[in-house]
Formats: sequence, C-alpha cells, structure tokens
Amino acid sequence: MGANDPYYFNVHLEEGVTGRLWLNDLPVHKVLTRGPRSMQGGANHLLVPGKNRLALEIHALPDRSPPAPPPPGQEAKKPVHILPAGVKIYQVANPNVEPLVAQEIVSVDLPVALGLEPWEKPALPLYHEVEFDLPFPVGEPVYWHAPSSSFPCSGTKELVDAVTDVHTALVERDLARFHELLTLKHEAYAAAFPGEPSAAIDRQRAASEKFFGLRYSVKPLDLTKVHFEPRAGGRVVHVCGWDDRPVLEAVAEDHPGLSLRANLLLTSHDGRFRIFG
Repeated sequence: MGANDPYYFNVHLEEGVTGRLWLNDLPVHKVLTRGPRSMQGGANHLLVPGKNRLALEIHALPDRSPPAPPPPGQEAKKPVHILPAGVKIYQVANPNVEPLVAQEIVSVDLPVALGLEPWEKPALPLYHEVEFDLPFPVGEPVYWHAPSSSFPCSGTKELVDAVTDVHTALVERDLARFHELLTLKHEAYAAAFPGEPSAAIDRQRAASEKFFGLRYSVKPLDLTKVHFEPRAGGRVVHVCGWDDRPVLEAVAEDHPGLSLRANLLLTSHDGRFRIFG
C-alpha cells in the first residue's frame, strides 16, 4: 500500500436492520438505509488528517431467539453467527490492477462489538463510534477551514436559497445551472481521488447529462419538511428530510430504476454556502 492508494468503505445491513453510517460526523450514505443491503464506495473525500471517527447508527434490528438446547445425549451445534450490521474501511493498492490487494484499516460489527450475543437486542436507537488512524494521511477536506456556523433547524434565507436553487435547476432541466451549483462538489471529489477516471469532473458531469436527457418527474420541495443540521463542529450543514426522505428526489418516468435521490452537504466557501456533497 502507498500514499496514493485510495481508501474505500463497505457497509452491510442484514434484513430487518435500518441504519446509517457516519464518517467524521458526515453521512456516508445520505439517507437511512433498510437491509438487506450492502454498499461500497470511495472514502477519501470523507477522511481527514489525524484521527478519524467511524460510527454506525442503528434504528432497527431483526428479532432473534437464543439457540434451542440440543436433544439429550447430543452435543450442541455451533451456532452460525450472522452479523446484523457491519462496516469496514480499507485501502486498495492500485484499484485498476487485478487481483485487487486490500488492507483493512478498521472494522466494526454490531451488536458483537458491544459484547452482546447475536440474539441479544440492545436498546435502540444505537450509536457506536470508533476512532482510527490512517497508515497514509489524506489531504484536508473542502470544509476543513470553514467557520463554524449556528442556525435554526429551519435554516436561514441563504441556506434555504441554496437548496431551492438546486431543486429549481432540476425542475427546470437547467443543466448548466445544475453543474454550476455542484461545481464545488465535483472539484472536491476529483481532488480526493486523483487519477481515478470515475472521479474526473467530466465523468461526474456526464452522469448528470445522461439523467437530464431522460423524461423525469421531481418531487416538490416542501420546506416545512427540510431539516438543516450542523455537523463537523458546525463547519458543515447537513440538509435532510424530517420524514427520512431525501430532499432532492427525481425519478425517470420511462426507467423507474433510474433516479436521483440525495440529501445535501453545504459548507461556507469563498464567503457563501455551497454544496460540496
């Protein structure tokens, strides 16, 4: 492994589990996720210099029963432990070369990490956090030197306008404006994964261009259900829905499997709030 090899995350939620993953107080996936589901992706853009913090937030776990006692005269069968929720951060040496060589950085499995048996159900919601170091440091994220902000959960006019603007661009199919509003996001992701083809700005924009070329419907923006939450010491604004629905939601009419669903991360950059995630 080397300083230029990328970091990745992998999260698994068993059937019956509802949870969320946080990395340095920012959501790895933007909405609560219901298992069974496994997700993986790049982590560089959410990692920071020095100590890093990984957290699993669990809102629901499957019901479990202790193993039945064996019949008289027979040995108890070794139980098969299926971990309800797990996540790991790992580094891959040259992801473009097969076979992939990976080094695990940190791994958490719940509820085993709490010292519980798989059939024991802890009090919910559950929040479990661990700290870890990186073998090779990463650069400073775009919000690293942003000032700490305080604001009501309903946001401020500037924050509301930032969300309204990107929603309007989506409704009006204004691709140029949409790209303009997401410029910082594209630049930050490209900088976090130098040399990675999928992180290049033109590749990121190509995904938007493809979606804008489809017939799609956009969920109306109901600001009474939008929650503005300070994260990372107030340097980041997490914009999410009170109802656990994403703030931005557009579905392709002719391809129901294609959609754009996201909450937003904003930070103060060059004197104004901009979307970076």
